[in-house]
Amino acid sequence: MAKKSDDIKVLRKQIAEGVPEAWVRRVITTTLTAEKSKKRFVSVLLTNDKEIRAINKKFLKHDVATDVISFESGAGHLIGKEADYLGDVVVSVDMAQSVAKELDIPWRNELARYLVHGTLHLLGYDDRATVDRDKMSARQEKIVEKIFS
Repeated sequence: MAKKSDDIKVLRKQIAEGVPEAWVRRVITTTLTAEKSKKRFVSVLLTNDKEIRAINKKFLKHDVATDVISFESGAGHLIGKEADYLGDVVVSVDMAQSVAKELDIPWRNELARYLVHGTLHLLGYDDRATVDRDKMSARQEKIVEKIFS
């Protein structure tokens, strides 16, 4: 089943100016398609370091800004269209911009990396153990490469 980008909800703050909603949808849709995901509803919040730090502290008890946070839907009990809901991806545009500057790469490349990474977490990838982190990172980079090819 083809993935419809209309199934991606993008919430943007003012900090995310210059990030077209269609581009964010394409990044997420490319990831879902690459992973052959049947579930296709994802909510994306593009925010800043201050807000992602507050979210990280409130929900994960980590009082620090981070690049990306994913919240799985736990939709196993949902039916119909709602059962296709994977979860939420929260991304710090500030972090993408500062890391990209350090790496001397376009900041939208780094932003895409965060979006892919967060979506892979929703699909069950884990990066706590080194072997899992390496597997996830390799998959992430293949998808990012596909997005920019």
